[in-house]
Amino acid sequence: MSNEKVNSALIQLAREDFLTFCQLMPGEAPYVTAPIHEIMGDTLMSVYERVQKGEKVRIILSIPPRFGKSWTASSLFPAWALGKDPKMRFILTTYGSELSERNGMKTRDLINSDQYRAIFNNIRLRSDMKSKRKWMVEYQTNNDWLSGGTFTGVGMGGSVTGIGADIIILDDPHKDRAEAESKTQRDRAWEYFKSTLYSRLEGAGAMIVIMQRWHTDDLVGRLMEDQEHVEGADQWEIINFPAVAEEDEFYKDKLIRKEGESLWPDKFPLPVLENIKANVGLYNWYSQYQQNPIVQEDGFFNEKMFSYYSESDLKDKDLEFYTMVDPAVSLDKNADEAVITTIAKEKDGPNIYRIQETAGHMKPVKLIDTIFEHYNKYRPKFVILESIGLQKTFAYALEEEQREREIYFKVRSVKKANKEERIKGLIPLYERGVIFHRKKHDIGYEDQLLTFPRGKRDDRIDAMSMCLEHIKHTSIKGRMKQFIPKIVGYYE
Repeated sequence: MSNEKVNSALIQLAREDFLTFCQLMPGEAPYVTAPIHEIMGDTLMSVYERVQKGEKVRIILSIPPRFGKSWTASSLFPAWALGKDPKMRFILTTYGSELSERNGMKTRDLINSDQYRAIFNNIRLRSDMKSKRKWMVEYQTNNDWLSGGTFTGVGMGGSVTGIGADIIILDDPHKDRAEAESKTQRDRAWEYFKSTLYSRLEGAGAMIVIMQRWHTDDLVGRLMEDQEHVEGADQWEIINFPAVAEEDEFYKDKLIRKEGESLWPDKFPLPVLENIKANVGLYNWYSQYQQNPIVQEDGFFNEKMFSYYSESDLKDKDLEFYTMVDPAVSLDKNADEAVITTIAKEKDGPNIYRIQETAGHMKPVKLIDTIFEHYNKYRPKFVILESIGLQKTFAYALEEEQREREIYFKVRSVKKANKEERIKGLIPLYERGVIFHRKKHDIGYEDQLLTFPRGKRDDRIDAMSMCLEHIKHTSIKGRMKQFIPKIVGYYE
């Protein structure tokens, strides 16, 4: 097939398929796609088609930073939609007028490019109205050029009086963390959205909100709150794109990525995301990257509670080591993880140091091997083992393994009580600053603290709470034996 025929076929496809159009347009780099871009492309094409039918469309796309959301939705999409229907009118609003103008300039330059004219040859910019902030197109019909649609870029709070739109795109209404944390700024964005921007829609029209989440009370948070509690409020179609999948994700009945996989593996492989997570902090990670803002100010635990130690801090300290084992043995990815946690406690002081944690879905043999690894490395005073149900069988297997290896250690069993209340027992210890983490080693554990009790997992923090509770009770029994022998039997 000749290049001419190939180009002709691509041009025809780009008129109908938005993602193909994106790939043919000029840009700072080639348009590389991942499932996120396919879903965005399908969603935006659907917005155009539904607006053409006169439907009301309300879409929220929650997307991490630097994943191509603005280039795709705020620049490329208006250009494609105007090529399809040159009479459409767009308003683009961002947190600042400079950004809106820059995105508007990109769309304007696309329409003025050779690649665009090869696909849509009956549309051009009006020569007397083509500023960065506001420009207009004209389209050809029967050899006549008629005035067409408009594009207006405006910052939050900017004037749009006298301007109407078929599609309003609100792209990142909050500038940064400081602005999102300010209730005054959140109120201002909310009021502008309701009183000014919303009124610019012609008929039903479409509103597309695209943003990284910042706060539970950010613009998306308030829209979600309204749709749940305010009668007659708009019902939004919400599409979340966490940087790392929190469960298996499907699109059109097809698995697009498994739990734990990156949203854009080519650009943001998991090691890169883990590095980002370690550097931005968990509060920012969960909101901006996972689209799941944490109520830090109202949560049981927050990052301000966390204290850290270095290896040199342990030098010359008189420490006792303890290893806690929560032996979940299911390999089902949705089941609880097995957790082996070794901590050290000062003999003559209150401080507790998290030394090593091994967690995951393990077969019994691997779990037993890991327990012995912790024991051989740290020689804990005793190993604490959760022992209920099938896990009692595991305790027997651990005893047999000690005899087989001829390595013996004390094992204390602990039964599960009210998990949530026991975990809350960690709060006063964190408030007193006596629990110390290993920097960049306890991220998974800290995840569970910050999302408690709403988080998907709490296995690691539960293991920690069981360990400290058992140590506390053991210490009480020791003191009772020393000072009040006559009531020791009650505690035994």
